[in-house]
Amino acid sequence: MSDAAAHARAEVVAAAQRLGMLGLNWGTAGNVGLRVSGGLLVTPSGVPAEELEPDLVVALRPDGTAPPGQPVPTSEWRLHSAVLAARPDIAAIVHTHSIEATAFACLRQPLPAVHYVVARAGVSEIPCARYATYGTQELADNVVDALDRGGACLIANHGVLTVGRSLDAAVALAADVEWLAAVYRRTLTVGEPVILPPDEIDRVAEQFTSYGQPGCGAGR
Repeated sequence: MSDAAAHARAEVVAAAQRLGMLGLNWGTAGNVGLRVSGGLLVTPSGVPAEELEPDLVVALRPDGTAPPGQPVPTSEWRLHSAVLAARPDIAAIVHTHSIEATAFACLRQPLPAVHYVVARAGVSEIPCARYATYGTQELADNVVDALDRGGACLIANHGVLTVGRSLDAAVALAADVEWLAAVYRRTLTVGEPVILPPDEIDRVAEQFTSYGQPGCGAGR
Protein backbone atom coordinates (compact mmCIF):
# COMPACT_ATOMS: atom_id res chain seq x y z
CA MET A 1 0.00 0.00 0.00
CA SER A 2 1.33 3.43 -0.94
CA ASP A 3 1.83 6.17 1.62
CA ALA A 4 -1.00 8.17 0.01
CA ALA A 5 -3.41 5.24 0.25
CA ALA A 6 -2.48 4.57 3.87
CA HIS A 7 -2.95 8.26 4.72
CA ALA A 8 -6.39 8.32 3.07
CA ARG A 9 -7.51 5.27 5.05
CA ALA A 10 -6.29 6.88 8.26
CA GLU A 11 -8.26 10.02 7.39
CA VAL A 12 -11.46 7.99 7.01
CA VAL A 13 -10.91 6.32 10.39
CA ALA A 14 -10.15 9.66 12.07
CA ALA A 15 -13.28 11.28 10.61
CA ALA A 16 -15.55 8.43 11.71
CA GLN A 17 -14.13 8.55 15.22
CA ARG A 18 -14.37 12.34 15.33
CA LEU A 19 -18.10 12.10 14.55
CA GLY A 20 -18.48 9.84 17.55
CA MET A 21 -16.52 12.17 19.84
CA LEU A 22 -18.74 15.07 18.73
CA GLY A 23 -21.88 13.07 19.52
CA LEU A 24 -23.04 13.13 15.89
CA ASN A 25 -22.92 9.32 15.54
CA TRP A 26 -22.66 6.40 17.93
CA GLY A 27 -22.46 2.64 17.70
CA THR A 28 -22.61 1.62 14.06
CA ALA A 29 -24.71 4.61 12.94
CA GLY A 30 -23.61 6.73 9.99
CA ASN A 31 -20.74 6.38 7.57
CA VAL A 32 -17.90 8.23 5.85
CA GLY A 33 -16.67 8.35 2.27
CA LEU A 34 -13.59 9.83 0.58
CA ARG A 35 -12.71 10.20 -3.10
CA VAL A 36 -9.30 8.71 -3.93
CA SER A 37 -7.37 7.91 -7.07
CA GLY A 38 -9.15 5.05 -8.80
CA GLY A 39 -12.40 5.30 -6.85
CA LEU A 40 -13.47 5.92 -3.27
CA LEU A 41 -13.02 4.71 0.28
CA VAL A 42 -15.97 4.03 2.59
CA THR A 43 -16.39 2.78 6.11
CA PRO A 44 -17.36 -0.90 6.54
CA SER A 45 -20.80 -2.17 7.49
CA GLY A 46 -21.58 -2.78 11.14
CA VAL A 47 -18.25 -1.76 12.67
CA PRO A 48 -18.41 0.78 15.54
CA ALA A 49 -16.18 3.79 14.97
CA GLU A 50 -14.09 3.05 18.06
CA GLU A 51 -13.23 -0.36 16.59
CA LEU A 52 -12.45 0.92 13.12
CA GLU A 53 -8.92 0.43 11.77
CA PRO A 54 -7.40 1.46 8.43
CA ASP A 55 -7.36 -2.08 7.06
CA LEU A 56 -11.15 -2.32 7.61
CA VAL A 57 -11.82 0.67 5.34
CA VAL A 58 -13.28 -0.52 2.03
CA ALA A 59 -11.94 0.56 -1.36
CA LEU A 60 -14.55 0.79 -4.13
CA ARG A 61 -14.21 1.36 -7.85
CA PRO A 62 -15.87 4.53 -9.25
CA ASP A 63 -19.01 2.51 -10.09
CA GLY A 64 -19.26 1.33 -6.49
CA THR A 65 -18.16 -2.26 -7.07
CA ALA A 66 -15.59 -3.65 -4.65
CA PRO A 67 -12.50 -5.71 -5.46
CA PRO A 68 -12.64 -9.06 -3.63
CA GLY A 69 -11.12 -9.83 -0.26
CA GLN A 70 -12.37 -6.77 1.62
CA PRO A 71 -14.88 -6.25 4.43
CA VAL A 72 -18.50 -5.60 3.45
CA PRO A 73 -18.89 -1.88 2.71
CA THR A 74 -21.42 0.37 4.40
CA SER A 75 -24.98 -0.30 3.28
CA GLU A 76 -24.98 3.30 2.00
CA TRP A 77 -22.16 2.77 -0.52
CA ARG A 78 -24.58 3.70 -3.34
CA LEU A 79 -25.14 7.04 -1.65
CA HIS A 80 -21.42 7.81 -1.53
CA SER A 81 -20.83 6.64 -5.09
CA ALA A 82 -23.76 8.66 -6.48
CA VAL A 83 -22.93 11.89 -4.66
CA LEU A 84 -19.25 11.80 -5.63
CA ALA A 85 -20.21 11.10 -9.26
CA ALA A 86 -22.61 14.05 -9.28
CA ARG A 87 -20.27 16.44 -7.46
CA PRO A 88 -16.77 16.59 -8.95
CA ASP A 89 -16.17 19.69 -6.81
CA ILE A 90 -16.12 17.71 -3.55
CA ALA A 91 -14.00 14.87 -2.21
CA ALA A 92 -15.58 13.89 1.11
CA ILE A 93 -18.96 12.77 2.43
CA VAL A 94 -20.19 12.44 5.99
CA HIS A 95 -23.50 10.79 6.86
CA THR A 96 -24.80 11.11 10.43
CA HIS A 97 -27.84 10.24 12.50
CA SER A 98 -27.33 13.24 14.80
CA ILE A 99 -30.34 13.73 17.07
CA GLU A 100 -31.36 17.37 16.58
CA ALA A 101 -31.09 17.43 12.79
CA THR A 102 -32.57 13.95 12.41
CA ALA A 103 -35.62 15.10 14.40
CA PHE A 104 -36.35 17.66 11.67
CA ALA A 105 -35.62 15.03 9.03
CA CYS A 106 -38.36 12.93 10.64
CA LEU A 107 -40.70 15.91 10.27
CA ARG A 108 -39.52 16.12 6.65
CA GLN A 109 -38.84 19.80 7.14
CA PRO A 110 -35.88 21.85 5.88
CA LEU A 111 -33.76 23.84 8.31
CA PRO A 112 -34.30 27.55 7.59
CA ALA A 113 -31.83 30.39 8.05
CA VAL A 114 -32.54 31.12 11.71
CA HIS A 115 -28.81 31.81 12.01
CA TYR A 116 -26.27 32.88 9.43
CA VAL A 117 -24.21 29.72 10.02
CA VAL A 118 -26.44 28.12 7.36
CA ALA A 119 -24.26 29.95 4.83
CA ARG A 120 -21.47 27.46 5.55
CA ALA A 121 -23.56 24.95 3.59
CA GLY A 122 -23.77 27.34 0.63
CA VAL A 123 -27.58 27.51 0.80
CA SER A 124 -30.24 29.70 2.39
CA GLU A 125 -31.90 26.64 3.98
CA ILE A 126 -30.85 23.02 4.49
CA PRO A 127 -33.20 20.97 2.27
CA CYS A 128 -34.70 17.59 3.11
CA ALA A 129 -34.33 14.71 0.65
CA ARG A 130 -37.36 12.54 -0.09
CA TYR A 131 -37.68 9.30 1.85
CA ALA A 132 -36.59 5.95 0.43
CA THR A 133 -35.41 2.73 2.05
CA TYR A 134 -31.85 2.97 3.32
CA GLY A 135 -29.14 1.52 1.13
CA THR A 136 -31.16 1.78 -2.09
CA GLN A 137 -30.35 3.53 -5.34
CA GLU A 138 -33.62 5.42 -4.95
CA LEU A 139 -32.35 6.97 -1.73
CA ALA A 140 -29.02 7.83 -3.36
CA ASP A 141 -30.85 9.55 -6.24
CA ASN A 142 -33.12 11.45 -3.84
CA VAL A 143 -30.11 12.75 -1.91
CA VAL A 144 -28.32 13.84 -5.08
CA ASP A 145 -31.45 15.78 -6.11
CA ALA A 146 -31.87 17.46 -2.71
CA LEU A 147 -28.19 18.26 -2.24
CA ASP A 148 -27.86 19.80 -5.70
CA ARG A 149 -24.86 22.20 -5.45
CA GLY A 150 -25.15 22.74 -1.70
CA GLY A 151 -23.08 21.30 1.10
CA ALA A 152 -25.71 19.61 3.24
CA CYS A 153 -29.14 18.05 3.29
CA LEU A 154 -31.40 16.22 5.68
CA ILE A 155 -32.64 12.75 4.68
CA ALA A 156 -36.32 12.17 5.49
CA ASN A 157 -36.87 9.87 8.47
CA HIS A 158 -33.20 8.97 8.40
CA GLY A 159 -30.44 11.50 9.08
CA VAL A 160 -28.07 14.06 7.60
CA LEU A 161 -25.49 14.22 4.83
CA THR A 162 -22.73 16.79 4.43
CA VAL A 163 -19.99 17.11 1.84
CA GLY A 164 -16.75 19.02 1.51
CA ARG A 165 -13.41 19.28 -0.21
CA SER A 166 -11.93 17.42 2.75
CA LEU A 167 -13.19 15.18 5.51
CA ASP A 168 -12.35 17.84 8.08
CA ALA A 169 -14.63 20.27 6.24
CA ALA A 170 -17.47 17.74 5.93
CA VAL A 171 -17.25 16.84 9.64
CA ALA A 172 -17.22 20.52 10.64
CA LEU A 173 -20.29 21.17 8.50
CA ALA A 174 -22.11 18.20 10.06
CA ALA A 175 -21.49 19.78 13.47
CA ASP A 176 -22.79 23.12 12.20
CA VAL A 177 -25.97 21.53 10.84
CA GLU A 178 -26.61 19.83 14.18
CA TRP A 179 -26.05 23.12 16.04
CA LEU A 180 -28.39 24.95 13.66
CA ALA A 181 -31.09 22.33 14.21
CA ALA A 182 -30.73 22.65 17.98
CA VAL A 183 -31.02 26.45 17.80
CA TYR A 184 -34.07 26.22 15.54
CA ARG A 185 -35.83 23.75 17.84
CA ARG A 186 -35.21 25.93 20.86
CA THR A 187 -36.50 29.06 19.16
CA LEU A 188 -39.70 27.21 18.25
CA THR A 189 -40.34 26.50 21.94
CA VAL A 190 -40.49 30.20 22.83
CA GLY A 191 -41.79 31.96 19.75
CA GLU A 192 -41.69 32.38 16.00
CA PRO A 193 -38.09 32.60 14.77
CA VAL A 194 -37.09 35.34 12.37
CA ILE A 195 -35.68 33.85 9.17
CA LEU A 196 -32.78 35.64 7.48
CA PRO A 197 -33.43 36.42 3.78
CA PRO A 198 -31.42 34.77 0.99
CA ASP A 199 -29.59 37.98 0.09
CA GLU A 200 -28.22 38.22 3.63
CA ILE A 201 -27.05 34.62 3.47
CA ASP A 202 -25.27 35.48 0.21
CA ARG A 203 -23.49 38.36 1.97
CA VAL A 204 -22.49 36.11 4.86
CA ALA A 205 -21.17 33.48 2.47
CA GLU A 206 -18.97 36.13 0.90
CA GLN A 207 -17.76 37.22 4.35
CA PHE A 208 -16.83 33.63 5.16
CA THR A 209 -14.43 33.51 2.23
CA SER A 210 -12.07 35.88 4.07
CA TYR A 211 -12.73 34.69 7.65
CA GLY A 212 -9.92 33.23 9.78
CA GLN A 213 -6.30 32.61 8.95
CA PRO A 214 -5.14 32.04 5.37
CA GLY A 215 -5.40 28.39 4.38
CA CYS A 216 -7.60 27.45 7.32
CA GLY A 217 -10.98 27.69 5.55
CA ALA A 218 -14.12 29.57 6.47
CA GLY A 219 -14.97 29.87 10.12
CA ARG A 220 -18.10 30.55 12.07
